[in-house]
Amino acid sequence: MRNSKRTGRRVTGGAIAAVSALALVGLTAGASQAAAVSPSRTAAARPAWADTNSLSVRIHPLSPGAGQRYASVVLTNKTHKTVRTQGYTGLQLLNSHGRNVTTHVVRDPGRTPLLTLKPGQSVHTTLHWTVVGAKGEPTKGERNPTALEVTPPDSRHHLTTAWKLGDVLQKGRIDITPLAKGTGPKN
Repeated sequence: MRNSKRTGRRVTGGAIAAVSALALVGLTAGASQAAAVSPSRTAAARPAWADTNSLSVRIHPLSPGAGQRYASVVLTNKTHKTVRTQGYTGLQLLNSHGRNVTTHVVRDPGRTPLLTLKPGQSVHTTLHWTVVGAKGEPTKGERNPTALEVTPPDSRHHLTTAWKLGDVLQKGRIDITPLAKGTGPKN
C-alpha cells in the first residue's frame, strides 16, 4: 500500500486499478460516442437550414371577409439542394420610401414540425388582418404599405416582396400561422 503524501490517506493497488479501468472505459465510450455524432456525418445526413439565399418569396391573396383580410406568404426552395426550415416567419410592412409601417405580428399557436424542402418545393404561412380601424386609426404612418419584408425562421436577413393588399389596421396587427408544407389555400 502506498501512502499519499498530499492527503495522508492510503491508496490501495485495487483502488488504482479501479480508477484506471473507469478511465479506460470513459475514453473508449467517449471515442465511440464522438464517432457516432461526428459533425461531418450529421452534416452530410441533414440538409442545410433554409435562408434568404435558398428561398424566394411571394404573397398570394385569399378571399376577404367583412373587414377581414387573408393571404398566404409562400417561401419556395430556389436551389438545387434540399433545405429545411421550421417555425414562424418574421414580417415587417414598409411604405413607398422603405420606412417601417407599424407591424405587430401575433403567432397563432400550433405545431411547428421540421419541414424539408426539395428543390422547387414550398412552405407557407397564412396571414390574417383587419381593415376595420380602432379609435383614431388609421394614422398617416399606418397607411399605404407597399412592401413586405419576410424573415425566414432563425435568419437575420429578409426577403422583400410587393404588398398590394391595402392597409393593416388595429395597430398593424397581423396574425400568422406556423409554416406548413405547400403553397397554402387557393382562396
